[in-house]
Amino acid sequence: MMTRRILVGATTLAVLLASGGCQNSPVAEPGSPSPQTLQATLDAWRARADVPAVVLGVSDSDAAHWLGASGTPERAGAVGVTTDARFRIASITKVFVAVVVLQLVEEGRLGLDDPVSRYLAADVARHVTIRQLLNHTSGIPDYTLSDGFNKQLLEQRERRWTAAEVLALVKDKESDFAPGTGYSYSNTDYILLGEVIKQVSGRSWSQEIRHRILEPLSLDSTHIAGAEPVPKPVVPGYFDADNDGTVENVETGGPWPALETSEGPAGAMVSTGADLVTFGHALFRGRLVQEPTLRAMVTEGPYHPRFSNYGLGLEIMRPDYRTTIWGHGGFLPGFRSALWYVPSRDAVIVVLTNDARANPADLAELVMRKLPVRGGAS
Repeated sequence: MMTRRILVGATTLAVLLASGGCQNSPVAEPGSPSPQTLQATLDAWRARADVPAVVLGVSDSDAAHWLGASGTPERAGAVGVTTDARFRIASITKVFVAVVVLQLVEEGRLGLDDPVSRYLAADVARHVTIRQLLNHTSGIPDYTLSDGFNKQLLEQRERRWTAAEVLALVKDKESDFAPGTGYSYSNTDYILLGEVIKQVSGRSWSQEIRHRILEPLSLDSTHIAGAEPVPKPVVPGYFDADNDGTVENVETGGPWPALETSEGPAGAMVSTGADLVTFGHALFRGRLVQEPTLRAMVTEGPYHPRFSNYGLGLEIMRPDYRTTIWGHGGFLPGFRSALWYVPSRDAVIVVLTNDARANPADLAELVMRKLPVRGGAS
């Protein structure tokens, strides 16, 4: 794998902080926010957003990390959340899956424009290519929008879904559009990619992620829920499950097989702020895929609003209508998350929250605005 960076900077934010919140660290270079400024920004945002617990991670161009935590895992709890808390990262999982698929492409074992039918007999993927699954231009309906599906997740928590059962939810549904002629975000696309990985590699998508990403990067606090044990429980997650206007904790402190197995490669992973910062740092600085592949991941498609786009497993955003962001957000009952790379700052920003109403991109943008611009970029 190539190791040179996509963009090179020279700032140092701070050192990696120990779990449990902010500690003293070296003074940041001129123009960079201090650890105290970052912590104050985090605390103020959490209070305004009324989110129980938030973990924020920032990594600069020299791989120095800052981690901060704010709030309590349980709403109005007595014990503060720590920076090593585990959150469901939801659709950020898709970035890991996309990396595995693209590594297989680099190895010549898979082609981006190969028809999915070359690897799978799934009726829902006729005339669809691997590229169209990666960038959501397949037209395949999203299984999570099926009638009664989310209700089943809450009422039949112990059920274990198979990929075939998930795909059956949309088997008889009409396509949103002809493949390659539009864009519609569909979790079904990544369920299919998980099956393609298994067919091509001979191992499950979760085993490939562990072998290719988690172990090489020593992401010891990241796990694929539903496919392997999660040693520590995720934090409580708040969600208005009964639509009464009040959020409730929908986590039990144990596994949630129905959620985890139905999400699978579309959103089943559990991680920490530190691990996601490390993952983002490795991805956007060329340690996981070659530079041409990364450029392809962030190449914009034609079927999007002006300031929002989707590449091969990565969102391309301009939240202030000017600054380009590469990354992905995540949403599951009880959790919202964001993984950002800001090319003009050469910085990775991670936000993990345990309230489905939270807007982690809002905090990420506030932090981004405090980071110095590199080389006059915007």
